[in-house]
Amino acid sequence: MEQTLAERRRSEILGAAIKVFSERGYHGAKIEDIAAELNIGHGTFYRYFKNKLDIFNQVMEEIISVAADLVSDVDPARPRNLEEYRRQLEEIGDRLFGLFKARPEFSRILFYEAFGISDAELKKRIINVFDIFGSYTELYLKSGIEKGYLREGIHVRETALAVNAALFEACKRVVLSEDPDRAFGIWKETVISLMLEGLAK
Repeated sequence: MEQTLAERRRSEILGAAIKVFSERGYHGAKIEDIAAELNIGHGTFYRYFKNKLDIFNQVMEEIISVAADLVSDVDPARPRNLEEYRRQLEEIGDRLFGLFKARPEFSRILFYEAFGISDAELKKRIINVFDIFGSYTELYLKSGIEKGYLREGIHVRETALAVNAALFEACKRVVLSEDPDRAFGIWKETVISLMLEGLAK
């Protein structure tokens, strides 16, 4: 479906905000910096967003939506054996690492800038986001236990959040690495080993 002029302009402003927030940080960025990226006036900005916090929230929604879409079609129940289970883990890692490697500005905003803002509603939203990703990983762990790939008796919810913490830390480190491809390979192997060997039945 073709975007309307208003939708296109809003999308352009969001794109400019992602660039500015990643380069200057949330606290260092100003509305005029975002407007200057597109050579528009402040009035145009305020037709679409209330203030800097409002557009940052929308930037977060955009990043989260893109990341969630990447793994939304991966069915945790699909693997028929341990090798397929491992390959599916690698596929998820490839998609997420690939996103943050291709869009390092997403990583800077999601993993650094978002946690430096003292807005209570934004903090709740960030926690909710990580909980949603945790719920997905929880389904993945439950499937592994049911099929006999992982041991029973683990604290599934807490383990899922711990696995995600390792995964997101890996995403941060890969983006900052001088050799992202090498770092990506090492981190992917490490996270999968922690999961499949550390939790093996």
